[in-house]
Amino acid sequence: MLKEKGEKILCPFPEPMNWNFPNEFMETIPDLKAICLSTTSYTWVDGLRAKKLGVYLTNVPNPPNGVAEAAIFAMFAVARRFSTNLGEKKFEYTPNNFLQEITNKTMGVVGLGTIGTRIAELGKKLGMNVIYWSRSKKNSEYTYMELKNLFKTADFVFPALILNEDTRHFISSKLIDLMKPTASLITTLNSDIIDLGYVLKKVKQKKVYGCAFEDPMKTVMDYEGNVFVMPQNNWYTKETVDTKMKMWIDSIISVIKGKPINLVN
Repeated sequence: MLKEKGEKILCPFPEPMNWNFPNEFMETIPDLKAICLSTTSYTWVDGLRAKKLGVYLTNVPNPPNGVAEAAIFAMFAVARRFSTNLGEKKFEYTPNNFLQEITNKTMGVVGLGTIGTRIAELGKKLGMNVIYWSRSKKNSEYTYMELKNLFKTADFVFPALILNEDTRHFISSKLIDLMKPTASLITTLNSDIIDLGYVLKKVKQKKVYGCAFEDPMKTVMDYEGNVFVMPQNNWYTKETVDTKMKMWIDSIISVIKGKPINLVN
């Protein structure tokens, strides 16, 4: 079927391919017009290769609410030191063990896109002071701050960037070193955005209050210190799945009409 003449649109599912699209097949499919992904992540397909072949690559932008709510949940878990309390038989009521409240704390959002904006909205509703950094200033009610100053100021840092070659380890050890000992780093997006090994080291040394991230293979019991680990399923709500399916269909239809949306190459 793929060898027959006529324009074609591929709609691959990532799991059967182990998130590794066979990019060499692009050249073997005549009249390939587009690859329309059902996922937000698109790095598992060689977009540059597709572009050179004149093939559109589209993704499905992640509806923000499910992921943003999970980020807020993770913030509370870190603030209340859920993971360390889980492993302790008896809580010691000493100043060294004070937990944290959220109200009047400063939330620092790195990347004020759709997910970052929703995290900021939820933070403000909780009584937090919201600051942000993006590559360009937004027409926003939140206070823009240069990246280094954000890391020096924020009590909870939320990286909300899409993973690509420019953002891999964007949250570097130098930025992490600027964080206050009472500050925490929270991400429900791809943890490759941050230098995870370094921030875990800082948490273990109690030079950073805590961190939260997603890891499908680990639990809170696999780490020392105030580390909250979640499975990579925070986006999987009925509302998000329904919205993503509609957006995926819209992307396919847009390619058929010759006016592709959600292009990522």
